[in-house]
Amino acid sequence: MSGEAHITGIAVEEASRGKGIGELLIIGSIELAMARDATVMSLEARVSNFVAQALYEKYGFLNVGIRKGYYTDNREDAVIMTTQPINDAAYRNKFNALKDAYRQRYGEIKMELP
Repeated sequence: MSGEAHITGIAVEEASRGKGIGELLIIGSIELAMARDATVMSLEARVSNFVAQALYEKYGFLNVGIRKGYYTDNREDAVIMTTQPINDAAYRNKFNALKDAYRQRYGEIKMELP
């Protein structure tokens, strides 16, 4: 879809979970989408992965549907999640506040966008 950024996969090895790495990946993905003038973002998450869904919801992703049997390893369904317009001032303000909170918790974010 034109103007849509789609996250195809985010994964953090089990031993490294809970350290802000997944959140940093989301922040970087949103930053890149904004830099490339995307209007919305979307992704799929396992219906059983409530931790990931909560993180995505924190960053403004909403549950908009289900993809039946989406995952090939076990035929688990996926929740389709998408944002409201990320170029909207209200979204950007919320996103910037979340980035500031991340910095307070984990330190400065250093990313280089291509």
